[in-house]
Amino acid sequence: MDDRLVEFSQLTSEDLKRLAVLHHSVMHTLLSDLGLPIVWRYYQIAQRDRQTIGHCVISDSGEILGWAMGSPHPDRITLQLRLPLVWFLIQMLRITLTRPVVLWQLISSVFSASAQEELKLGAVELTYIGVTSGQRGKGLGRILLNAFIDASRKNGYRSVVLSVEKENSPAIALYEKSGFRIIKTFSEGRYQRHRMELTLA
Repeated sequence: MDDRLVEFSQLTSEDLKRLAVLHHSVMHTLLSDLGLPIVWRYYQIAQRDRQTIGHCVISDSGEILGWAMGSPHPDRITLQLRLPLVWFLIQMLRITLTRPVVLWQLISSVFSASAQEELKLGAVELTYIGVTSGQRGKGLGRILLNAFIDASRKNGYRSVVLSVEKENSPAIALYEKSGFRIIKTFSEGRYQRHRMELTLA
């Protein structure tokens, strides 16, 4: 099998759809809870942002095996999910009717100030990193993390920050082996997370 590491900016529309499906299936976050249409829209917005850093590993059959993506301004990408307004209101109505608990989580998350801090000058946030269940434990996460760190360094960033669920021990171990340290712990809706930081040389 000839897997390829592809920059996020080079993904096709079909790749973005597959990435959204993968995110929705393996990433247990509020974004996933909001539903596949919003996840797909998120990645469309992120790809258009010139400051987005990201890579995917794609198999020779076109399957996305894993990805890592981030930005120096993740809040700006999230805010753009509200546009176009009519589409966003339809999505919120759908969530209200089918999963009102998720809407409550969204509202709670908006008011969780600790999770919405502005990044320090010179920092980039690793927003999402994940691999398919069949690829876990094979070193793919490390490859993607290293690619993100290297690209961040080449783009002149001084640090990489990320948030990770407290219960996600394998991910925390990977980050710590790569030099990240926990700088605080916070709540975001129903999630308890560590904030971690890596200072780049």
